[in-house]
Amino acid sequence: MYELREMLVRRDGFTLQIDYCRLESGLTYAVVGPNGSGKTTLLDVLALQRAPESGELRCGEQMVDWDAGRATLVERRRRIAYLMQNPYLFSMTVADNIGYGLRLRGIDPAEIRSRVETMARRLSLETLLQRSARRLSGGEAQRVALARTLVLDADAYVLDEPTANVDRQHVHGIESLIRAIGRQRQAVVVLTTHSQEQAYRLSTHHISIFNGRLSDIAYENVLAGRLRREADGVRIVTVTGATPVPDGDDRLSLPPGADLEIKVAGGEPGPVSVAIDPEHLILSAAELHSSALNHLPGTVTRVEAQGDSLRVFVDVGVSLCARITARSYQEMGLNAGRRVWVTFKATAVRIL
Repeated sequence: MYELREMLVRRDGFTLQIDYCRLESGLTYAVVGPNGSGKTTLLDVLALQRAPESGELRCGEQMVDWDAGRATLVERRRRIAYLMQNPYLFSMTVADNIGYGLRLRGIDPAEIRSRVETMARRLSLETLLQRSARRLSGGEAQRVALARTLVLDADAYVLDEPTANVDRQHVHGIESLIRAIGRQRQAVVVLTTHSQEQAYRLSTHHISIFNGRLSDIAYENVLAGRLRREADGVRIVTVTGATPVPDGDDRLSLPPGADLEIKVAGGEPGPVSVAIDPEHLILSAAELHSSALNHLPGTVTRVEAQGDSLRVFVDVGVSLCARITARSYQEMGLNAGRRVWVTFKATAVRIL
């Protein structure tokens, strides 16, 4: 569906550089990386909303000609369903918002009603269809914008944070719908997410992006923070975006107000992104006394099978994923809600 070569995109002083990237129809890709790394800029290009300074973009069987004129680009954009990071709803009913793109494409009114009602049921919006979109909560508005995107028959679905601001009770249904559409329509699905767990639930292909460059390495446990060097030479990364467990919650995790600090073996002071190999995370019921410098308390949130091993996600203020054997899983009884310690060496942390 997409092929990008030698592409350079500039945006508000930021530069996105892509040597080569190919995205196949029928597959789902999760774009991962810290804030400000270029994820949304990449999606803007894929949705034909932003022209590169240089380079080539092949979309389907044709090369995109950015100078072909607005009418030509609009026609091609109609084969791409784009959910923007901050979607805009029109001053009309929920039903009219969901069906807006279908009307632009000249779909029969009876079919529009049928498809709007079906999509509304899938996203638990059926009771809101006649409500003004201006009277919705943030989570409701996000689901309406998603419904307006997914109701379209498209060759590509480009979704920027599809579950942002959505109540937790609706996330599972949204994820199921995205997976179903990718399979049924044999379209390419490209999405961004800050949730590592969601990235693995929704996709089998990851695109890692850091400081405007794509990486051919599928980094995992990627965190953004600031590195400092202590007087004794120890380097510590303070992770931004950590969410301590609230007062009164008896889960083993960060105390309220605490920073998540990770000791690393190298790097220079300042803003950094780091990645930790899941193979290097050791889980234990009690804190290990070892030479490893990082010991983080947390709570198991999810366990997923991956071949002969298991991926165990642990909330330590941010979500970390450890890969363990089935035998270790059985011996420890690592079900969701289990309190554990995550141990790893400073050398297991890679500065990106």
